[in-house]
Amino acid sequence: MALMQQRHYEYLADHVAPLMSWPSAIVDMAEALVATNPKFNKEKFLKRAIAAWELHNPIQEIDDDIPY
Repeated sequence: MALMQQRHYEYLADHVAPLMSWPSAIVDMAEALVATNPKFNKEKFLKRAIAAWELHNPIQEIDDDIPY
């Protein structure tokens, strides 16, 4: 079985990571990718994937004002 190429990791970081529920799930995915390829650059992947997640999931201000 052929190892994934850089373009595959870039696709995961750019298109799949933003769909995850929380950045901790991205870390779990990176751990799984390290297990499949010892040359995988986990830190580079996390930096790109978390940046993509933050871009697609902006922090929303919570409006918890209760008018009386």
